[in-house]
Amino acid sequence: MVRIVNLMKKSDILSDLLLDGFIDQDARPMDFKLIILSYVKFWWLFVLSTILFVGLAFAYLFFSTPLYSVSSSILIKVDGGSDFAQNTVYSELEAYESNKLVENEMEILASYSLMRDAVEELPLDYFFYTEDKYSRKRELYGEEIPVEVKTLLKKPDVGQYPEELRVTIKPFDDYFILVQKDEKEKVYKYGELIDNWYGEIKINKSEWFLGEMPNILHVYFQNKDQVAGMYKGRIQVNLSQRFASVFNISLVDAVPKKGEDILNKLIEQYNLQAVKEKNVTASNTIDFINSQLDTLMRELNNTERRIEEYRRLNNISDMGTENSLMVQSSKEIEAQLSEIKTQTEVLNYLEEYLQDPESTGIEVASNLSIIDETLTGLVDEFNRLQNERQRLLRTVQPNNPVVATIIGQLESLKDNISTNIANIKNGLRIESQNLKSDLAQINTRISNVPEIERGLLELSREQVRKQEQYNYLQSKKEEANLSLATTTVSNARVIDKAASSGSPVKPNKMVILGMALIVGFICPFGFIYIKNTLNSKIIHKSQVQDITDIPILSEISNYPNSGELLAISERRRTPIAEQFRLLRTNLKFVAEGKDDRVLMVTSSISGEGKTFFSLNLGASLSIAKKKVVVLEFDLRKPALLRSVKMKTKLGIADFLSNDEVKIEDILLDFKKVDGLSLIGCGNIPEDPAELTLGDKVKELIEKLKERFDYIIIDTAPVGTVTDAFNLAPYCDRTLFLIRYNYTKKENLMFMEDIDIKSKLKNTSLVMNDAKQTNGYYGYSYGYYEEDKKSSKSST
Repeated sequence: MVRIVNLMKKSDILSDLLLDGFIDQDARPMDFKLIILSYVKFWWLFVLSTILFVGLAFAYLFFSTPLYSVSSSILIKVDGGSDFAQNTVYSELEAYESNKLVENEMEILASYSLMRDAVEELPLDYFFYTEDKYSRKRELYGEEIPVEVKTLLKKPDVGQYPEELRVTIKPFDDYFILVQKDEKEKVYKYGELIDNWYGEIKINKSEWFLGEMPNILHVYFQNKDQVAGMYKGRIQVNLSQRFASVFNISLVDAVPKKGEDILNKLIEQYNLQAVKEKNVTASNTIDFINSQLDTLMRELNNTERRIEEYRRLNNISDMGTENSLMVQSSKEIEAQLSEIKTQTEVLNYLEEYLQDPESTGIEVASNLSIIDETLTGLVDEFNRLQNERQRLLRTVQPNNPVVATIIGQLESLKDNISTNIANIKNGLRIESQNLKSDLAQINTRISNVPEIERGLLELSREQVRKQEQYNYLQSKKEEANLSLATTTVSNARVIDKAASSGSPVKPNKMVILGMALIVGFICPFGFIYIKNTLNSKIIHKSQVQDITDIPILSEISNYPNSGELLAISERRRTPIAEQFRLLRTNLKFVAEGKDDRVLMVTSSISGEGKTFFSLNLGASLSIAKKKVVVLEFDLRKPALLRSVKMKTKLGIADFLSNDEVKIEDILLDFKKVDGLSLIGCGNIPEDPAELTLGDKVKELIEKLKERFDYIIIDTAPVGTVTDAFNLAPYCDRTLFLIRYNYTKKENLMFMEDIDIKSKLKNTSLVMNDAKQTNGYYGYSYGYYEEDKKSSKSST
């Protein structure tokens, strides 16, 4: 075990010193030179990528629309509450509160609703573009526009996206050609009504345009909601410095004048809204007062109508006067009733007198208050006849005809008086009933006067209260109107009006070109990195060292001369020839004085350069005055003799299968190198694996040892067949070839999994077909010119 460890240590030292090679995986640093070389290999890709992206950058700058920066600055007046500001407890928070108010105003300035109000006030219903010979579009605005478009009627089902709402105009001095989205052209006069898919429009010649008519003009019918959203996304509002109330407002646009108009109109709308916001209390108060006044007016009118109705229903105008009149009327009615009673009593007396037999001859009292003139006349006539009768009776007898006539007249008068009395009494009775009824009503009304007065008082109070409210609200309305009329101070003061930059800010030529250079340089890096990451083949030595701990004995560089298999000769000083000489030295060093004469060359798969390596290794040993034989032991796909253009009828297969075949029959001298012999495969056998297991193999090796210093066995790959494992017991050292950019990591990992190190003797790795990108840095011995001459002479 100690011997094996020492052997590995010496192999590691050899690789480190001679190959710049083997370092333990845990201690191996990153090889930056190797990484750089792996990218330098594709230098052309970096050049092409850089040219491509820089060209695209120039094309982008040529066809892109230049954008200008438009900016303005305003001072926001922040009014804090005086009570809050004066409170010492909160004085330290005053700056914070002011800053919050400023941030709120920033949000308002950048809001969509404010931008929508600003856009509504500008002529942004249509966007106009002209086109140059390179199909580059340039937007026109204001006095640059040669025509005016007016929409008279828009169809309800028309689209809302600008790219759908477009017409093309070819303007001339007296007419224009309209190209619509169906690509049909039609000639119109200016001012002529156009009825198309959009609706009814008119196109007039602009009064302000004084330039030359463009060849073509694209007109986009814009939706102002979308325009507001577009510019809302472009606008930026920033503080000039922390805790300040000065705002810098900016946006970018292709037309500086349009950007200036939008910013100025935005600030104007902001001030208008600020004034409106300040007056919102007065406006709301006026609206509230007006609504309350309307309500009070209706209620007041209703109360007045109720009072009027109440007076009418209760027959009152003035309660005090009317009450006195009612008392007086009551007394008058009572006096009339008393008089009627007296009249009734008089009439009763007269009636009793007329009916009393003892009253004959007695006059009726003449002082009675008889109001009826007829009755008074009858009573007077009766009294006269009574007096006449009494006067006659004093002189004549009662039966005197004159007296009898008078008595008859008296009887007749009695009847008339009685009838008259009855009629008068009946009239007085009716009049008495009427007066009593009126008296009862008057007395009832007099008794209801407090209740009527209370009801009227309540209505009067309600009327007075509503009248006072109406007067109060009317005065407050005048105050609110006065406040509204006097509040006209804006919320912001413009420090710098909107002004555009003198040169475009987008696209930034230096940034675009710089980014093109960076991207053009980075993309190949990414491509190469992905390519290397996805590449499953061995591309540099460190990958092998990560998979296996088998030491790497040597690296063989790429051999470009595919027409000749031999890369080394006695006079050749090419890098690859020196590598085989170095390999020869390494073999002696790792042998540690032992007799490693039988060398087996194998690999994981076919095509990794075993035949090339075996022949040149043999030539390298032969040049060192050693007798070497190379065996073509790949009994399945022999390639050694074919590669050097040599033929033989008998070979290894014939020797192993036929006892009559001698070594002399199969041995060939390689004339290009002294001391180098070759043994071909011969006839390809049907059972190569069985032949390699036979005793004849040992016999062949032993007899060759007697004649040659080194025996190199070019055998089949171990990843496909078992021939190499069958020959391993007869070999002193195994040289396992790995070809850059050909051998896959999976194959090497498979070899490691089957523990090839324990199945093959003294296994060492040889890296074949190395290039600069694989970690091979080249050899500089100062013989380059000589190598060129020698290579020319050898050819």
